Amino acid sequence: MSAGGRRMVIILSDNDMSRAYHALVVAITARQLGYSVALFVTGLGVALFGEKPRTRLVGLPLLARIYIRWALRRIGARRLEELVNSLTTHGVEVYVDEPALRMLGVKPRGDVRIAGSMTFIAKAEEADLLLTF
Repeated sequence: MSAGGRRMVIILSDNDMSRAYHALVVAITARQLGYSVALFVTGLGVALFGEKPRTRLVGLPLLARIYIRWALRRIGARRLEELVNSLTTHGVEVYVDEPALRMLGVKPRGDVRIAGSMTFIAKAEEADLLLTF
């Protein structure tokens, strides 16, 4: 079933493994279904989109992080880093919050757009579907 030119906006505000993973999978899946997808990344989530991405599993003890990575590999799920790298090749527009970049001292990847709240509001206003993670 095609989405018929529908627009989706996703906002990701954390680099928590669960939220980030689901946001990226939903963005790529929606693109494959024909949606125009804009992903806005703010807060700690901008760390995923830096030249040196930080994809550590926030808030989990070391053994839990190791177990989750092992379990994901065991079931054949893609790593978070792979999902980040494939967003733009799938046609997802990625916007990274400028104030959060500056606040965290992150230099953004070359394939993302730097934006602020005005861009987010403009895109969200036009969207058929708005999701937050």
